[in-house]
Amino acid sequence: MPWPDEPFWTYSLELYARPGVEAACLELQRRHGVDVNLVLLCCWLATRGIELDQITLARAKRAVVDWQAEVVRPLRALRRRLGATLSQPEPNTVPAWWPELAGDLRLRVLALELDGEHLAQLGLGQVTAELKPTARPGPALAGRNLQRYWTFSGGDLHSLRALLRAVFAEASVEELAVALSWIGG
Repeated sequence: MPWPDEPFWTYSLELYARPGVEAACLELQRRHGVDVNLVLLCCWLATRGIELDQITLARAKRAVVDWQAEVVRPLRALRRRLGATLSQPEPNTVPAWWPELAGDLRLRVLALELDGEHLAQLGLGQVTAELKPTARPGPALAGRNLQRYWTFSGGDLHSLRALLRAVFAEASVEELAVALSWIGG
């Protein structure tokens, strides 16, 4: 079955490929366990002039929380375990005997993990499909959306700046600073 078109997924793929975005998102995920899809959603909505309200945020979280917990995170954990096992396989074990086949298995798990993320983004696209622009697009709106989603701290500033710089390349340093001024030290 072909994947349905989803502008949010298309946006996320393009954004994630920009320099610094993957590292920033993974650092936020590592530090807090945030759902990167929701971080990206905050940014995507801000580029469209849509302020994320608490009701929509709750609907978005509800749409993907179980999916992330039951499907995506277990696949990610399996992929990481396979990577660790393959990097230093114990003698006389399956990964030691057949490292190429075990590596192929890890790549298939990665593909499943990405399909799981894709499905989560289709769900988030459904939740936000009817929202209309109500605010000025830009980094300030992204900052408000991110603030509504998570309580970030001063240790997150570098990652969040990198993310907003990639999303709003035309924004000034001052605009980015104002957008994230709500973050405590």
